[in-house]
Amino acid sequence: MIKAVIFDMDGVMIDSEPLWEKTERILLGRREINYSPDYRDQIVGLNQNDSGRLLIDTFELPESVEEIIRERVDILTAIYEKELETVEGLVPLLNGLTDQQIPLAVASSSPMRVINFVLDMFSLNEYFSAVVSGECTEKGKPHPDIYLETARLLGVEPHECLAIEDSINGVLSAKAAGMLCIVVPDKRLTPDRFQNADHICQNLGQISLGLIEDFS
Repeated sequence: MIKAVIFDMDGVMIDSEPLWEKTERILLGRREINYSPDYRDQIVGLNQNDSGRLLIDTFELPESVEEIIRERVDILTAIYEKELETVEGLVPLLNGLTDQQIPLAVASSSPMRVINFVLDMFSLNEYFSAVVSGECTEKGKPHPDIYLETARLLGVEPHECLAIEDSINGVLSAKAAGMLCIVVPDKRLTPDRFQNADHICQNLGQISLGLIEDFS
């Protein structure tokens, strides 16, 4: 029986992946480096430390991970203020789950500063009983730590949770934690990349209470 639903944030709740890419283009442009998308499949879903290291290694940057993260978040939040939107269907889904008294949580690889910025910007705090950032665990996605910690905070067993993800690393993380997982694939990835997911939806509007009950 599903006792809790856990949302990834980037790509699931907010249409943020293109803005992360725009952020990296700006960050690299300041260093007169041409952005290369070759590493995108690897970086989507990673926590900030892991993605910062990947960015540094890929483009041979001299800065520390901490310096890159700080600059990247500053650029990102400035872009968010002007361009960020929630994913269509998010609020109706949150309302429907809340009406059924299903506890909800966020398990995002983003820094807590960014998560709080988004939840405040769209007045979403009231929906979530727990919010966990990739900063809260030693190992980020695809390791299961973030989902295990979220289940612990919710007071439920991992197998009683349904995760909603959009990335390969996110699905791997949720499944490694022993959770069921619905994936709404990142538009840059083909659905056949998500064979580990329990169900694939093209958008949030396809996730209904009936679909969730079918997992129970």
